[in-house]
Amino acid sequence: MKQLDLFTDKFSLTESGLEVMGKPDFEETMEYLQSLKILDSVSRQFAIGDGIVYLFDNHGQHGRWDLIQKIWPDDEVNTLRAYEYVSRNIEFDIRISNLGWTKHQVIASLSKDKQRYWLEQTANNKWSVATLRQKLSEKSYLKLYKGDMLEIVPKLGKFDLVVTDPPYGVTDYEWDQLETSSWLDVVIPHLEDEYNLFWFCAPKYAADIEMIFRLKGLEIQSRIVWIRRNMAMGSKAKNKFVDTWEMILHAGNRELNFPAEWSDAWFDTQEFAVPQTNFTDKKIHPTQKPEALIKRLVEFGSYPGDKILDPFSGSGTTGLVCPDDRECTLIEKEEGYVGIMEGRLGISRL
Repeated sequence: MKQLDLFTDKFSLTESGLEVMGKPDFEETMEYLQSLKILDSVSRQFAIGDGIVYLFDNHGQHGRWDLIQKIWPDDEVNTLRAYEYVSRNIEFDIRISNLGWTKHQVIASLSKDKQRYWLEQTANNKWSVATLRQKLSEKSYLKLYKGDMLEIVPKLGKFDLVVTDPPYGVTDYEWDQLETSSWLDVVIPHLEDEYNLFWFCAPKYAADIEMIFRLKGLEIQSRIVWIRRNMAMGSKAKNKFVDTWEMILHAGNRELNFPAEWSDAWFDTQEFAVPQTNFTDKKIHPTQKPEALIKRLVEFGSYPGDKILDPFSGSGTTGLVCPDDRECTLIEKEEGYVGIMEGRLGISRL
């Protein structure tokens, strides 16, 4: 390896790539990039990619692949493009040099959190490139159980996040029986020391269910109002106002994973349309919640590597929107909906 020969006061070469110090001008940059030809170490692809990124972004040469190929004539343009793509998309602090460049290329299109997660998994488990590709393509992060959550949850481990839409006790469906206290008695022992829990409930019972939460030591952090006005269209009410919202009780003691950029996603009122048969988010369950709303709760309530539980999974929306850098356990006792989830999620029950 010849890294030491390539150190200057403007450029520093490491196994993770090329760091630029100060602001070398165009001639200095071109001269240094020429010197990278002698590299024969695993840092070569990273170094070339970082060099191209710096040249394109700082010297008005964006897209000048003819210029780049003059520096490295032995490399195909598509190969050089791949070097630039990986360097641009994977930051220094995420790279793990002893994994090699190709494993970084496999995960370069993922979000930063997912990049870090999959590289760490690859390093810890000593996965080959083929194994990494296989793990990314399968849905091993989803687990589906058919049965009563009262019987299944006690057999499971602990969870960082619970997102669930339990029966409300407001319809004529046989399964719509409200047993909040017994359900929570089963869930609570399986919460991690630091956790978040999002629990849907009908406005009619919201106060009663909150009192149950309090009695069981579940500290309410937020009372999120889901506004669903499209469900009220055509409704008639003579002795009350038409209801257009439902409650989500948020309990827990863990910091939420809010995005850095401020938006109304932070608010405790969330407006999303109820799934309909003519929507992209098609209705396949009578009490189905919007994908975008569940996705927000999952992403804000958890972090990469976390374990998530939905003990009343219905149509499987929590599993559908769960990032693949987290593990999601789904439980459903109705055979018909278990079958729907198997098709919708592309998984089989355990």
